Amino acid sequence: MKKLFITLGKTLAVLLITLAIVSYFILRSSLPKLEGQISSQTDYPVTVTRDNQGIATIIAQNRSDMSFALGYLHGQERFFQMDLLRKNSAGELSELFGAAALNYDKKIRVHQFRKRATKFINNLSQQQLNILYSYAAGVNQGVNDLSAKPFEYWLLNKPTVIWRPEDSLLVLYSMYIDLQHEDGERERVLGQLQANLMPDVFAFLTPRGSNWDAALDDTSYAPAPIPENGFELAPLLNQLGLNQKNFSEDGFSPFHDEHEADVGSNNWAVSGNISQTGSAIVADDMHLSIGVPNIWYRASFRYLQNNKKVKVDGVSLPGTPAMVAGSNHKVAWGFTNSYGDWNDVIRLKLNDKGDQYLTPEGYQDFDIETEIILISGQPAQEVEIKKTIWGPVIGTDHDGTHLALRWVAHDAAGVNFNMLQFELAQNTEQILKAGARAGIPAQNMVAGDIHGNIGWTIAGSIPKKFGTDNSDLIDWAVPQDWSRGDFGWSGYLDIDEYPKVINPEQNRIWTANSRVIGGEELELIGNGGYALGARSQQIRDGLQAKTSFNEQDLLDIQNDDRAVFLSRWHKFLLDQVLNYDFVQAEDLSSLLVHLQNWQQRASTDSVGYLFVRQFRLNVRKALFSELEKNIKQNTVLSDISFRLRPLRHQLEIPMWQLINEQPEHLLPDDYQSWPTLFQQLV
Repeated sequence: MKKLFITLGKTLAVLLITLAIVSYFILRSSLPKLEGQISSQTDYPVTVTRDNQGIATIIAQNRSDMSFALGYLHGQERFFQMDLLRKNSAGELSELFGAAALNYDKKIRVHQFRKRATKFINNLSQQQLNILYSYAAGVNQGVNDLSAKPFEYWLLNKPTVIWRPEDSLLVLYSMYIDLQHEDGERERVLGQLQANLMPDVFAFLTPRGSNWDAALDDTSYAPAPIPENGFELAPLLNQLGLNQKNFSEDGFSPFHDEHEADVGSNNWAVSGNISQTGSAIVADDMHLSIGVPNIWYRASFRYLQNNKKVKVDGVSLPGTPAMVAGSNHKVAWGFTNSYGDWNDVIRLKLNDKGDQYLTPEGYQDFDIETEIILISGQPAQEVEIKKTIWGPVIGTDHDGTHLALRWVAHDAAGVNFNMLQFELAQNTEQILKAGARAGIPAQNMVAGDIHGNIGWTIAGSIPKKFGTDNSDLIDWAVPQDWSRGDFGWSGYLDIDEYPKVINPEQNRIWTANSRVIGGEELELIGNGGYALGARSQQIRDGLQAKTSFNEQDLLDIQNDDRAVFLSRWHKFLLDQVLNYDFVQAEDLSSLLVHLQNWQQRASTDSVGYLFVRQFRLNVRKALFSELEKNIKQNTVLSDISFRLRPLRHQLEIPMWQLINEQPEHLLPDDYQSWPTLFQQLV
């Protein structure tokens, strides 16, 4: 028996060693080619060099050949990432991950993005098509030239699928899903709040602004006062008592993260009037969720356009042939997500049979289509999609009303490759105009040129809306009935109608996902869920603290990790919560020391910083979790689970009012007093 165990052990060891060797060679065979020559489908030879950080410089005779080489690099180094992006927006993740992704795919298939990509690619110019076809050819050759398929496909036991030109449009659609609410969640949440709460409470929880506002035009909006009513449901709703049903929320999402600060882009520019070179300086950090690999791919392009040399340095997006943000040595540009109101949820009125919906021209039949979802390891499933004149049906509201979605992403204006013109712009004015023509998820575009000019605008299509003031939270920010014809969209803004700021008097421009502008220009953009403004304010103050700048000065602002936003929470803890008697009774002297030495910055070794941050989150949960629970229980006719997360940034404003004014009628039921609440959350 002992010999048998020894023999089995040796055999197992040999198998493990063999497996390790095979795995090593498979993984090594899937690595990209970093040196040598390849036979390619280009018109002229293309050279790729790499610096000591591995960043590629592509030198080509024309843009088409350069696109082939970029596709080759993306295909060899990032194909699985690209594949996830196209399958994410096409609703095809079940092909890779099986039933785990099925509910997610069903939700995304409503938008029929693959069908739209196949259709809208025909709207591109011949030059853009040539670039996309060359890029796709490069991707496919890059994957084929690998000695083994990327390791992810070995783990999933799946083959790679060729890259098609229209797949690059699907990558853009995936960015729409990542940057905007594809299911209208924020608007639906606001509608549920409005339907469940008294008007003064709703206004209190949905403020238009606060002292954190840092708009370029100095506009500000005051928060609403403490409401007279409480957070309990409106009396009429309590009397009605909605019929409950069980709701099971599918948690699968390839890009999902519940962390509050998983994203947070920023960009800014200083003009030549205050730079040490006389040229503008642009800083940009497009901060999406952290992943491996990084979503961006750094590169440099060198090619000829009309016999003129073009030099572009920046970051590309694997799956597309474009330089998303960077510099062409004449003008530099960058983005932050704009959080304007780029889609609207429509409450439908159905006939008695439920097979027609009301429009300004009377009742119409739904346009019904069927799509097939392929599922790894299971039979395929059919998905029925109902479409209206405004957009697809996306689900039901809190009272069971069917909802449709009007979204920029559904229109031809929402997706194109006009962003390729960024590489050729000669100055700030030209690139801002190119941004207005770009079919991308609407972004805050900040640019600066060698002549010292700086500017901001929205890059991406902006819908023209009619029916109400677009900045009015009560109207466009909640689902509306469009059947009377008094609400709707009437096309898109012309270039000369776009909001923009060029060469402001302060010689500085900044954005960080919060409101950038006010007044009539804000009405064009709307409010799709702005960040609070604390980051914008900290950047603005850093820019205003100096009168002359070089690149290092802007990098210092980028690396500023001071916890300015949490400073008032730190002070509140020390002044109003951790009094002497409480500290002694609970033996919190060591905590007090950590808070007194908290460094006032996001430091990895600062216990005090982490405690202040968590205390704020604990307070928010204590103040609003019961409200979320009550509304969730009384909006069970909706097909999505109610949660306050889409409003988390603006809740800071009423939360700070509550802890400072401490109104007795808004004290959560579980606590005897406001001081007790705070101390129990320590």
